[in-house]
Amino acid sequence: MSNLCISSLVVRTKPETMAAVSDRIASIPEAEVYGEHDDGRLVVVLDTANNRQAADTITDIQNQPDILSATLIYQYDDKFGTQVEAPA
Repeated sequence: MSNLCISSLVVRTKPETMAAVSDRIASIPEAEVYGEHDDGRLVVVLDTANNRQAADTITDIQNQPDILSATLIYQYDDKFGTQVEAPA
């Protein structure tokens, strides 16, 4: 039985670098860019094997050039049957 770990992030970049950042993130096998806003925000969803892989992928995204921030918004891991949401 495989584990399901889904995470969503808001990634911020400058509007002028958004296309390049979006392409780099989309090249990560576990990542999919679900939305973009003209102000440089990207909605990214990660589908990873576990929480550790999710954390490592988020760190990799944060360390890429032109990334201003990458904030975890939601995470679900069926290994624990738990979900975490950022406070409103």
